[in-house]
Amino acid sequence: MNKGNQEGKGKIVQFPGLKDRLLEKGVMALEQGEIHESSRLLTQAYELEPDNPEINTALVLSLYESKQYEKAGSICKEMLLEGIGDYFEVVDMYLMILIQLHQHKEVVDTINALLEEREVPFEKEEHFRKLLHFSEKVVNGKASVPEKEESTEDQTSILTGKSLEEQTLIAAQLVHRNIQPFLGELQGVLMDPDAHPFLQTMILNVLREHGLDKEVVVAKFEMEDRVTPSSLDDVFESDFFTGVTHELDDLLAQTNPTLFQHAQELLKRHVFLLYPFTLEDDPKDVAAVYGHYTAGMFADTILQEELKDQVENAESEGILFKLRELEGISSPNI
Repeated sequence: MNKGNQEGKGKIVQFPGLKDRLLEKGVMALEQGEIHESSRLLTQAYELEPDNPEINTALVLSLYESKQYEKAGSICKEMLLEGIGDYFEVVDMYLMILIQLHQHKEVVDTINALLEEREVPFEKEEHFRKLLHFSEKVVNGKASVPEKEESTEDQTSILTGKSLEEQTLIAAQLVHRNIQPFLGELQGVLMDPDAHPFLQTMILNVLREHGLDKEVVVAKFEMEDRVTPSSLDDVFESDFFTGVTHELDDLLAQTNPTLFQHAQELLKRHVFLLYPFTLEDDPKDVAAVYGHYTAGMFADTILQEELKDQVENAESEGILFKLRELEGISSPNI
């Protein structure tokens, strides 16, 4: 037998660019809702290059969509152990998978470990804390797990008939799902002025994460605008938020760091509810009102008196009115 044939026997010949083509076709199939075809193609790509971050992430999303949660979770674990992909994006996917598998104790342990090490990025902290709160309630028997969604692939409604808490949890999971079948319903919530502003912000963030480059209408707080999600800043990266935070830092951080933290948390909650809109006032005036209001909450009469002159004007009255309106809106209890 020819020696060359012997040496070549059993070897797999890879066509140039095969891995990239499989990834491209797999992602396209996922976007078009062809979930099983997507999983097949991406699994082939994964076998060719198992440490490729893009392939791993796409395959996890595809397996998640096809409800193969055990396989998706196994790959996520491997990604975390091997340091493949963006760590916190992988953690986020892993937590969603654990929730689907009803492994809420592991969700609690994982998030608590991250929070104790103070490693959670600022923009993800609120999201992780809400998942933690929900899973703690399930573990303690104080909350029921939302019913599983219908398995039909042509399902177009996932929020109708659900409680606000269930809708919020579902919206959080949509970051890692194909949203094409649900776009109509999601856009309908955004343009409904009676929808809860917290849910509207979550949906808008989902569309932004998915890179939606089509205009959508957002209506909340008697304001309405057309926005392109893909071009929006992160909630906590807007000029308004960073500007007010800077002013609060100058106002409170050195003299009363605890009060500064409470004022910033109050601001964060309100900015989230308002998104993509912001207050049109000068950040310095807004910071003074938030500082004065927070001082009143904690009976800091000295600071209240110091800020009195800065908040006794028509502009500050308008800011205070909006602050109280926002403070009257409760966030979903998940």
